[in-house]
Amino acid sequence: MSASPIHAIIGKHGALLCGVLASCVLVLTGCNTMSGPTVIEIDSTDYSKAFTACIEASRSAGMPPQAADRTTGIIETEPRTIGSWIEPWRFDSTGALQKVENTAQFQRRRVRFVFTPKDWRPESIESIATMTGPAEPGSKDDLKRFDLENYNGLIEIRARVFVERNFTDGIRIHPWSATLTSQTQTPTPGVTDGSTRTQTTWTPVGRDEASERTILAEIQNLINEPATSSQTAAVPSS
Repeated sequence: MSASPIHAIIGKHGALLCGVLASCVLVLTGCNTMSGPTVIEIDSTDYSKAFTACIEASRSAGMPPQAADRTTGIIETEPRTIGSWIEPWRFDSTGALQKVENTAQFQRRRVRFVFTPKDWRPESIESIATMTGPAEPGSKDDLKRFDLENYNGLIEIRARVFVERNFTDGIRIHPWSATLTSQTQTPTPGVTDGSTRTQTTWTPVGRDEASERTILAEIQNLINEPATSSQTAAVPSS
């Protein structure tokens, strides 16, 4: 019996079809790669442009800045949930495994950009005789780290992408049926420990290095673009 036309086509172009299918899977799993840099080095004359580039890159990734301090070179972004398999229009996952994790768990990312003078190292804790807590804001000790707005020399840029997972406090998952799952209740409602910290169920579970390198690669491209006469957008500062 001769093969059907469909079987003949599959047999003739099987390798091509497999390649196309594999490419589709790779596209759907995300676009973050490890091909970007781990650190960007700039001259202090490009500091303002690089700072703005970090803000633009974070916004394009759906994580606009929550706080931005040009003096100390720190940018903290808002968090954004990571795409899952039930969101085929999202391409921000790092590989198929993370996409599976995001389908089973509720996870999000946040970015922290850090600018430091080249070869700068923080003071060793062992060399501090007495630890008296944080310095008073605006004091000499508070400002002695560095002032990047008036710094001359080479500056390094690093991005840290933190993955946080949502947990339900007091959940008791039943091994036989989800309908039997319950949650513990506070025995004395309304009683707190007196602290002012945010009661959150988001817990850091790791870093996303591929996402860090992808963002840094975009920042490098923005820095390399020719300067324009457009005004820099206002950003939050703290």
